[in-house]
This record gives sequence, structure tokens and C-alpha cells, in this order.
Amino acid sequence: MDAKPIAFADDGRLATRELLRRFEALGHGGEIAARLATLDALDRQYGGRAALDLEDVGELVASILVDLWPLGDPELVIGTALWAIRHGVPIEAPEPVVNALAERSNAARSKQELAAVLAIMEAVIDNLRPRLAPDLERSNPERPWRILHANLAITAIRTEEPALMDSAFDALDAALPDERDSFYGEALALALAPRISPVVRERIEARIQA
Repeated sequence: MDAKPIAFADDGRLATRELLRRFEALGHGGEIAARLATLDALDRQYGGRAALDLEDVGELVASILVDLWPLGDPELVIGTALWAIRHGVPIEAPEPVVNALAERSNAARSKQELAAVLAIMEAVIDNLRPRLAPDLERSNPERPWRILHANLAITAIRTEEPALMDSAFDALDAALPDERDSFYGEALALALAPRISPVVRERIEARIQA
């Protein structure tokens, strides 16, 4: 009898199938369902984590993100963004993703949940950096690059974990050097509230004094 190796499950494909199940469970269908099915078909053809350099895939993902956001389920948007990240596909419609991550962060109630949001935010930042880091629209406070880094730092503050705060603050300092002083000034004012951990104030003060 020949020994047969055990094949590990493709976690990327499993995540895409869960995304489809969630979409269908909410009673949605139509054109968006067909486009989500295309993501699953690409997983089956190339693997759940293969880098894809295929024409129009970025536009496909962008169209899905834009159309999913009005449905009111941020997890669908985040799941689609993670599909793009797994395949190295540029996220060309960042606004729905930034908004969805903000909703998940606001809904998080434990340090574990907040840390999970931070990890996804960092992955999205890495994906967006080639296109948004050179952003010259400095006068627009609503630009996705700024909001994402501010939300990263705010989420890290909520964990009250020094290492997570330092990492998020480093990212903010590098991405928004002209805005760091105003951010830390506002953050410190909020951190003076009695219920805020002294560790948070210490980490923010260290940035102000740097």
C-alpha cells in the first residue's frame, strides 16, 4: 500500500468560500454574487494565495468593494480586501476598506479583537503604500491615507499595549510627518481622562517630546 501525504487545506480558498457564504446568507445575489464567484474561480485556478498579475483583476476588486459598501456589512468589504492582499492585487478603491476597518475597530471590545483589526490595517497600508504614500493632497483631511494611519494609531491606543502603540505611532510618524504634532496633541488631551491607562499617556508624551 502506497503512503499518501495529507494535503493541507488552502486557507485562502476557505476564506473566499466563507466570504461567498456570508454574502449569500444575507440574501444578496445578482451581479455582485457573480463577481464574487469570479474571485472563487481565480482561487481554484491559481490557488488561494498565488500572486496574480492579470489584467482587470484590480478593477474587478474595486467594483466589488464599491458595490458591497452600501449593503451595510463591513465584513464583506474587509473579506474582499483580504482577497486582494492575499493575491498581491492593488486595492484601487480604498475608501470602502478604510471605512469598514473603522467600523470593525469601533465594534471591537477586547484587546484580541483590536489586535486583529490592527493586523489587517497594517496589511492594507502595505498594499496601498505604492499609490497613496506619495499623495500630494495634503489639504484634504479626509484622504484615505491620512484616515487609515490615524485610525491605526487610535486602535493601537485602545489596546493600551506599549508595543502596539509604538508600532502604530512609528507608522503615523513616517506617513504623516506634518500632522504628527496635532495628532499627538489631541490624543494627549483625550488621554488625560481618568479611565485612560497611564501607559497610554506615557507613550503619547514620549512622542510629543521626541
